[in-house]
This record gives sequence, structure tokens and C-alpha cells, in this order.
Amino acid sequence: MSSWGYTEKTGPLEWHKDFPVAKEGKRQSPIDIETESVKEAWSVTTENPLVWEYTEKHCLNVENTSASWKVNVDGTGSTLKGGPLDKAEYELWQFHAHWGNDSSHGSEHTIDGKDYAAELHLVHWNRTAYPSPNVAAGHGDGLTVLGLFMEVGEEDHPELAKLIPHLEQVQYSGEKVTICESGINPADFLPKGGENKKFWNYLGSLTTPPLLESVIWIVFQKPIKVSEKQLEIMRSLFFTPKEAKEPCQMCNNYRPPVKLGSRDVKEM
Repeated sequence: MSSWGYTEKTGPLEWHKDFPVAKEGKRQSPIDIETESVKEAWSVTTENPLVWEYTEKHCLNVENTSASWKVNVDGTGSTLKGGPLDKAEYELWQFHAHWGNDSSHGSEHTIDGKDYAAELHLVHWNRTAYPSPNVAAGHGDGLTVLGLFMEVGEEDHPELAKLIPHLEQVQYSGEKVTICESGINPADFLPKGGENKKFWNYLGSLTTPPLLESVIWIVFQKPIKVSEKQLEIMRSLFFTPKEAKEPCQMCNNYRPPVKLGSRDVKEM
């Protein structure tokens, strides 16, 4: 069992005891994005727009990590480049989510203090500079995470709907299931169209231990809509294994915002 978690005894306020960077770090995540303080950087995206290309057949399996659900990916051919990523090409590694016990909160990043029901993270590693994801995670430019806010809509999100049956098979910690042949296309979580592609960018960290300060964050401004039913299925997972005497429901698995400090947040 992990030494960290989201209970009162193991949660984010206690992480600094085992991971000092939680308090001592200079580029921790998540943050509250204060829109009045954001700096514009339009030239970056105009001259070198953020571009992604994903292959749905590369999603291998879904597992319950005891902190979230996670889709593991064979990222060969699934890439992210451009925008604030300089000349590097990043490969999709995995994606997961964070959520609350109800839809009034659950996102890790907040916007002018506003919470969303959940937040989806697509994690990529810098394959241009490093030989593997684990090596990349130890370097300041090693990872890029696409963050997408999730808010309640009237209908199911069609791509999340493909994942839901698999989530129902990994209710307990340690369970894993292979993704069926129909696949899941990460690109269908991402925005389409000019204005919808606006995002905020800043230098940060992983939001779970070991909280490595190696993430270039790209947080999309426009949230995606999911149904309350889909969120309830995410909340029906458990932090604990099936044999646990005291099952613990998986919710409020998010780290609250930390101080931005001297960092800049750019709008692109």
C-alpha cells in the first residue's frame, strides 16, 4: 500500500513529510490560474501551433492505481509538439483523472478560484531528449501534461463512454483490464476549432508524489462536458483492494492549488 493517499492521515497536507519538495519546491502544481495576471504569448501559437496526433489502438489497458484510474498507452505514433514545447516532440504515456465526491469540486487547477467537477490529464514524455518516460520525469523539460476541465452536461461524453465499461471492471485497487479492440481515441477529448484551443501554460510539477518538478503544463480553457452518471461511475471506484476490511471510496483524489510564486502563466 502506498505511503501517500487522499485521506486525512495520508493526504496532500501530509505529503511534505516524505516528499520535502511539496513545501520546498519552486514549481509545484496545481495552481489557481488568476486570469488578470496571465501574460499573452500569441506569437508562439501563431508561428508554431500546438499539434497533436493520437492513435486509438495504442490504448492498452485500464488500471486502478489506488489513486485514480489510469489508461496505459503504447505511445508510438501518438505525439504532441509545437506551442510552448520548443522543438521537442513528446509521446503520450498515459492518461488519468482527478475528481471530487460531488460535482461542485474535484479539479486540481482552479480558475480565479473556480473549481470544476473533475480534471483529465494526458501525460506525455520528451522522446526527443530522453530514452524513456522514467528518465524524462527527472528533468525539467521531461514531461508535458494536457489538462482538461470536466463539467457536468446533459449528455454522456462519447469518448468517455467507451472507457466507462472498463472502469466498471477495475473498481478495486490493483485491478487491471485490457481495452477492447474498438479502442479509445485521446484526440476526441481535446478541443476542436480555433477559440476552443486556447490554453494556459506554465512550468510545474507532477500533482502526485514524488511531485517531480518536470512538467510543462498546458491547461485548456474550454472544459469538456460529461454526464453526472459518468462522474458517479468514477466515484464508484475504491482506493482499497477488494479484500479490504474497510473499503474506501475513491473521491476527492486531487491536490489543492499551491502558490504560483515567481512563475509566469501564459495564455496561448
